[in-house]
Amino acid sequence: MGPNHGTINQNSGAGELEEESYLAALDFLSKHMAAGAIHDSKERCDAPKCLPETRVAVQDEILSWITDGHHDANPKRILWVTGPAGTGKTAILGTIAERCKAEGMLGATFFFSSFSGSLARRSKTHLVSTLAYQLLEHEGLDQARQFRTRLCQAIRRNPAILEKHLQGQFEELILLPFRQGTPTRTDYPHLDQMVIIIDGLDECNYVEGESELVGSGGNRAHRTKEDEQREILSAILHAATDPSFPFIVIIASRPELAIREFFSTGLARDSTKELFLDKKYNPDADIRLFYESKFSSIRRRFNLPPNWPSIEDVLQLVANASGQFIYAATVMRFVEGPPPGSQDVAPAVPGLRTPHQRLERILALRTRAHTSNVRPLEALDILYDSVVRTCSEPLLSMKWLRAISIFASAGGLIRPMPARLVRLWWEQSPGEEVYILGPLSSLIYIPSDPNCGERYSFHHKSFVDFFKDESRCADLYVSPIQTRDFMSHMYFRNMDNLFGRIPKRTCFQDSRGFPALLQCPEMGGISHSA
Repeated sequence: MGPNHGTINQNSGAGELEEESYLAALDFLSKHMAAGAIHDSKERCDAPKCLPETRVAVQDEILSWITDGHHDANPKRILWVTGPAGTGKTAILGTIAERCKAEGMLGATFFFSSFSGSLARRSKTHLVSTLAYQLLEHEGLDQARQFRTRLCQAIRRNPAILEKHLQGQFEELILLPFRQGTPTRTDYPHLDQMVIIIDGLDECNYVEGESELVGSGGNRAHRTKEDEQREILSAILHAATDPSFPFIVIIASRPELAIREFFSTGLARDSTKELFLDKKYNPDADIRLFYESKFSSIRRRFNLPPNWPSIEDVLQLVANASGQFIYAATVMRFVEGPPPGSQDVAPAVPGLRTPHQRLERILALRTRAHTSNVRPLEALDILYDSVVRTCSEPLLSMKWLRAISIFASAGGLIRPMPARLVRLWWEQSPGEEVYILGPLSSLIYIPSDPNCGERYSFHHKSFVDFFKDESRCADLYVSPIQTRDFMSHMYFRNMDNLFGRIPKRTCFQDSRGFPALLQCPEMGGISHSA
């Protein structure tokens, strides 16, 4: 009995140490991760998803690649899902993530967002730690080559592991824990159908002070977002082509030049399958289903007749969308109006008080969507232009929008600012924000509680692209210099009032970064002399 008791005590002690190490590793990673970037995070509770019976063909193709792609004559370890702005990439990947999780095929996810309130979702810094956290707590990996134990050991050996470059982080936190001797992914075939999903790579930006390139002579060279994106892609490619890495990877992004060039050369080209979202996947049928679902909800809410709108009207909206789901989503937010229960709602614009009137406004827009040499985003631009012009002072609204976007993209110069402080800085009188931004609820989320810490957020990046491009928004364009002048004028004019209305400690913490904003790239890097 004595020796047996000793064995039990030793095993019990070893188990306690292992559990303690596991909890310590979870705690370490949780402090360095982007929790909001995980597909089912609280931050993404309102993220777009595919409606039932929509995007069926493209979902089936992606799921077929996940489950059976390894049987292809020339199997690929990476799937690049790409397509123009507004084609539904994020909705598709979010739905795929949920379906894979339900089927036990999901390894980890990371959804970049350039307009998240958290810097962690806009940069590369927390990518590997967020993936590692999900893999560490993944029940399906507990028996895979003792992955959990080795990952905990890696963190315990080197607490500064996240100071390495991305490829080094991948190597230490993910690849090495899967290795034992010279294993291959055939050692754990049940993982060969598990996927890691990374969405919105094109929305990953360079964050000031995060990292720099060292040139010849020790000079520091400013990095660009393209540098960051290429580093991410290189690290993922290194992992995906390593025999010890058991997962396949899906990456979604717009087909921007740097990303397109990466996937078109060398090992990346040989390891990647491209899925381009075009007419082949019949988006018109899915967009029509989306319209019909939304109109059904509006009919119930506003007690409208069952034959509203007409089939002809729905078909015109489908044609106007030209395969862009963001067009359809923006139209329906505009037609429906502010969500039920909104506390701060702008007075209804004359002629646009009801869903029927707002739909008529949209149907009256004229595009050249079916003519040759047309701009691919023309229908969307005309829609954005029309919605902005429902404001009483469209140019003033555009100044606010441009300034709000500055706060969302200023990198490390200033921490994200809640809407309540923006109101204090820029309102000439209480309630002016509702007057200026209220008609734009279909384009931007406006926190309704004046005392909460929520931030403004744009419903889609394509709207920001629109108002930053003079060739697209024409006479509504507000330049970086005009934005700087507007922000500085409103800030300094309201400074005395600002310090009298909020605690001094809050003012100091949140407003001292304002002068730095005037020198950020979004402002043209032009300093303001007060």
